[in-house]
Order: sequence, then structure tokens, then C-alpha cells
Amino acid sequence: MKIFLEPLQFVCRLFFPKQESLRKYFLLGALCFSCSVCALAQETTSVLPYAHRLFLNPAFTGLLSEYSITGGHRSQWTGTKGGFSTQWASGEYRFENNRNAVGATFMTDRAPAGGYQKIQIGALYAYHTKLREKLDISAGMQIGYGSQKPSANGLIFEDQLTPNGTVTRPTAETFNLDKTSYLTVSVGVLLFTNQFWVGLSGNHLNNPTVGEMSSSTAAPSFQLQTGYKFYVRSYFAKNHFEEISFIPTLTYTQQRNFNRLDATIYATVTPVTMGIGMTLLPGTENTPLASTIQGLLGVTHKGVKIGYAYRHPLASSPVAIGPSHELVLSFEKVDYLKIFKRSGYDKKYNRIACPAF
Repeated sequence: MKIFLEPLQFVCRLFFPKQESLRKYFLLGALCFSCSVCALAQETTSVLPYAHRLFLNPAFTGLLSEYSITGGHRSQWTGTKGGFSTQWASGEYRFENNRNAVGATFMTDRAPAGGYQKIQIGALYAYHTKLREKLDISAGMQIGYGSQKPSANGLIFEDQLTPNGTVTRPTAETFNLDKTSYLTVSVGVLLFTNQFWVGLSGNHLNNPTVGEMSSSTAAPSFQLQTGYKFYVRSYFAKNHFEEISFIPTLTYTQQRNFNRLDATIYATVTPVTMGIGMTLLPGTENTPLASTIQGLLGVTHKGVKIGYAYRHPLASSPVAIGPSHELVLSFEKVDYLKIFKRSGYDKKYNRIACPAF
């Protein structure tokens, strides 16, 4: 990797301080390229994690609805040319007369200017049962297939520059940038009541090889999710549930030496949900890319959910990467009669109290 980074750093020092916009683009491209070659980049995280809960923990499959379909789009690093985009899609179905649920996921990542590209699909299964009258457990598993391809598009190397600083020729640098495919395994478990939940999930447990080099593996990542819903007011009428509530949530992620903490508080006044949160790296110096603040707004009406989220770095940065914008659209079918009109062990399931967004 050093052979790639040294000419990148040299060109940045030599030329780009004089042209700020190119310097920003160069640094961003170098970051994308170096992450994709090493295959050490962390998992893609949504600003609306519970809207994409099947990516958060496979045990969430079937816990909020009878069935649902969700799609989302995020534009990241919008202060740079091209930006970085991510698309999510998922679906789930809970079988009516038993405790099983199945689901499917799709995700794609694209770097600026046609650089690094990643596609991953997954099939999920979850089983839910009651431990006590007011305590449920769900366990889930996902088998995924992915492919990714790095690219040197948008990067400028030393041998491309003329004495006056213009770019006139293609680089002589050679790279092994073939597309690679891999299988990945994820598992998760959730304990929950009608107000509290705690979950643990693990991704890439089979340590899949995601590149040509021997060190190009996706390390297992582990995540803890928890939260508690405080009801100010709630009632059920005409197969419809109304509430005023507050939900503080915490998510802690660990992958190799990487640690990440997301803290968000949600406020729901049916049909509107609002939230504000922060992202930090515990035990390390929090860089502008990692220390962020985010806000979200969502509306639910007759099973249709529309949400928007905004994330921005807390600190100033020499590279103006810009904020992130995320949109989500979902349709779900919820039968509240099964939740509120039955009791005890005859009740089909308790709906988990996590946020809708």
C-alpha cells in the first residue's frame, strides 16, 4: 500500500495547495481508493438505522409488521464532486400462524466519479417466541452474497503532471483492480418487552475474502443495540395506535480496533417522528469524519412511512466533504388487533418498541 500512498501524498503537497477544489477531490479519491484496496473500510451505516433495521440486526425480521417493503437513498460527502451514494432495499414477511419470518436485503455503494463499487444481497430468517408473558426473544440469521470493485478513476499521480502542473497523460501505475465476490454470514438476537429492547448482532462471522490480496478480508463486526420507550400518552382505537413518546437509543459497534457509538433520542407524536443524535469514536481522537451530529424527521400514514435525515461533521475540516442527506420510503402492514386485543401466551407476538426510523 505504501507504493500507492507515497506518490499520492507527494502530488498533494506539490500541486494541489494551489488549486483547492482539485485538492479536495484528490484527497477524497485517495481515501476511497486506499479503503477499497485494503478492504478495511467499516460497514455502511444509515442515518435512519431503524428504518433499515434488517441491516442492523437480522433478528428484527418480522417484529414491527406482518410484512413490509423499504427503500432508501443516501448522498454522502456532498461537498465534493460526485459525492458518495448508497442505496438500500429490504422486504420482510411474518408467517401468520407460526413464529417464523423471512426477509431479503439489497445494498449498493458507489464512490465518486465511478470509483469503488459494492453490491450485496442477503436472505434472512428469524424465529420469535415468548420467554414470559411480557418478555419476548427473537433470533435471526442472514446469508449474503456480495461483490466489489475498486477503481483508480479520478486519481492523479505524479507521472501525469507536466512542469507547469497540468495533467496531460495517463499514469503508468498498474493496479490489480479485478472485481471480487464473497459470501458473508450474519447472526443476531433480541430480547424485548413492550418498552425496552437489547440486541446483539455479528456480521462477516466467516471472515470473507473480499479482495485479491491475502490481507483483503472483511473482519467480523459486532454491534449492541438498546433503547427504552417512555410513553407520555398512548391509546388504541379502530385498529389504529396513537402515541406521544420519547425513545433514547444507543448503538455500539466494534470491528477490529474500530469502535463507534451512536446515541439518538426520538420523539413521536403520531403520525410524526423526530430525532437528534451524535456519533463518536470512544477511546480515540474524534476526527471530523467520525464526530457528527444528525437529525431526522419521519411521517407515518396508513402504513406508508416517509423519512428524511441529515448528518453533518461537528468539527471543521481541511477537506470540505459536506453533509449527508438520506431519504427512506416504506410500506408496512400492521394488525394492531393481534397486539392489543389478545393477552398472555395466546398472543401471537409483542411488537418491539424500537423507533420506526
